[in-house]
Amino acid sequence: MADSNASGERLQALRERLDEPIEKATELTRKTLAWFPIRVWRHFLQHNGFLLAAGISYQSLFAIFGVIYLSFALAGLWLGGSKESVQALIDLINRYIPQIISENGLVKPEQVEAVAAGSTGLLTVTGIVAGVVVIWTAIGFITYARRAVRDTFGLPFDRRSYVLLKARDFLAAVLFGVALIVGAGLGLVATGAIELLFSLLGWDSQSVWVRVLSRVLAFVVAFWVNTFALAAMFRFLTGASLSWRRIWSGSLLGGGAMVALQIAAGFLFVYSPTNPLLATFAIFIGFLLWFRLNGIVILVAGAWIAVGAEDRGMSLMSEDERAAAEHAALVTAAQVRLRDAEQELGDAPWYAHWWAAREVNRLRDELTDAEASAPPRASSTFLD
Repeated sequence: MADSNASGERLQALRERLDEPIEKATELTRKTLAWFPIRVWRHFLQHNGFLLAAGISYQSLFAIFGVIYLSFALAGLWLGGSKESVQALIDLINRYIPQIISENGLVKPEQVEAVAAGSTGLLTVTGIVAGVVVIWTAIGFITYARRAVRDTFGLPFDRRSYVLLKARDFLAAVLFGVALIVGAGLGLVATGAIELLFSLLGWDSQSVWVRVLSRVLAFVVAFWVNTFALAAMFRFLTGASLSWRRIWSGSLLGGGAMVALQIAAGFLFVYSPTNPLLATFAIFIGFLLWFRLNGIVILVAGAWIAVGAEDRGMSLMSEDERAAAEHAALVTAAQVRLRDAEQELGDAPWYAHWWAAREVNRLRDELTDAEASAPPRASSTFLD
């Protein structure tokens, strides 16, 4: 008996000693989970972020190969496949996807030079097929990115016109490509301005400082191109009810993270294993991983916007989607009431059967009225 009491006292003392550390750990966990970036990450995970990012990377990898082929085929058709134009196009593509066209990249410079040289006449059947593939894969990439962001926002399936959505996705793909070209042009203009400034000041225009400043300006331009592209996707393509003010935080975060990935890739993709077979495999996996990380960045930026809107009590649904959701909730509630009434009718004694049947008939009429009061489907416009 004495031993039992002593053991109980020791256990009680141990509990009292551990109570304070456990409370501190619990409080620390609670504060950590309440931290905004942690809630953003949990939101990303709860909405199948990694699965959706894998789909985006899959679509983007297909799209980029078609874009590369068609770009150099057009360079050969319109510019005669000159080495200067081919090299400028290589630099443009490598500016956004580091080292993808290089001796250590997925595509070798001599391969794209051969494409340009073989397309100096009329556009070949292969070029036409490549053009169709580029359009299809580009639309597919934008479509999948749009649907992935909508899932991250917690929005229902987009029931707008299929043809209209595909047309918007195609326009978005074209505008995104134009933005990349304009961004590269601005980078070249900025580089030329730096060289001109150095020459006017009597400094060496080929010094390391010119190269450093040129790279910094190129990354600044890429940052703003990425930011505006993400903002346009969040604002227009997803169909969400968002103001520009709520979009910029996530867009700036995503633009900065994508530039960081470009910088990291520029360092990592320079090196490759000496084994040719292993090098090919490592390069392909490396670029696939890079595309997937970009997909994760896009969806985390979307989660950042979604959690911020939730904290402010804002709905991301459009007015039409909100009306449809409210109508669906009313219909569901009417169905539940009718089901319960029918169950009560089956269990009712003989003297209450008439009243229970009357209630069932009333609720059936109520359900019919609720189903008939569906809000009209809005006719969406091209820029909605």
